[in-house]
Amino acid sequence: MSLEKVCCRVSVEEDEQLQAALLMEAPELIYIDAASFPAGDYGRLSDLVHEHGKRIGLRLPAIFRKRAGEYFDAHMAELSEAGFDSILVRSLEGLSYLREQERLHEFFEELSEGKKELILDHNVYVFNALTMEALMEITGLSCFGLSLPLELSDKELKALSEKLFKAGCSHTELTVYERAPMMVSAQCVHSLYAGCDRRPSSEGITDRTGRRLISKNYCDFCYNVIYNSVPTVLYDLGRELSGIRHQAERFEFTTESAEEVREILSASYHFPENGFTRAWFRKGTM
Repeated sequence: MSLEKVCCRVSVEEDEQLQAALLMEAPELIYIDAASFPAGDYGRLSDLVHEHGKRIGLRLPAIFRKRAGEYFDAHMAELSEAGFDSILVRSLEGLSYLREQERLHEFFEELSEGKKELILDHNVYVFNALTMEALMEITGLSCFGLSLPLELSDKELKALSEKLFKAGCSHTELTVYERAPMMVSAQCVHSLYAGCDRRPSSEGITDRTGRRLISKNYCDFCYNVIYNSVPTVLYDLGRELSGIRHQAERFEFTTESAEEVREILSASYHFPENGFTRAWFRKGTM
């Protein structure tokens, strides 16, 4: 954990993951994935999470194309009235869309008052303070949070988080558990071999090295994500995380069962040999 007070956040893509996270003490905020939970359930899920004494956020789709805009146009009432405490934005197109919506004016007013949060995910790629300042200028916002990049080493993360803090970024999130996305594509693996049936599913595919990757399709927004064969695990590296300025540590669940969610959040899950990776944390990509 950071030397500062760090809170725990999770993102979920399955109802059983959500139910498991609600029963755990650690998460103070739960992101539900817009590509996995229908907009018609936003209000009900918001009430459910708040009843458990936690805050709720909406994680926007990884790819925000015309189809995504049309989806949220049709469900703007659900989005604006659900009472989300935070929105996790995963593309500049998604951020631009939100800024253009008159019905979200109240959300941005509360954002400026510190009552709501807007967090840019790691795939918006903020690698330096200049990028953050450029985003402030482009969006007219000065109160958004950032997710630290996945591709940096611990030393690089420490240096970046310090620069972001000095530049005025008051909230950063560090992903400490996830299956890292290896590819995000509009070419759906399920559709290629079985045809498009508009039914979300997870498939196993084998790469040229023999590793078994997970391919998951998100039909409402028509894209596909191929995930790493093993999860990235950082949450047990307390000493190495301590110098990184971050206010939240995020656990991202994709295909995990309810039991796995509970065990991972309680740090009692036993990973098999070679069953996880530290990814770029100890070596970086630069």
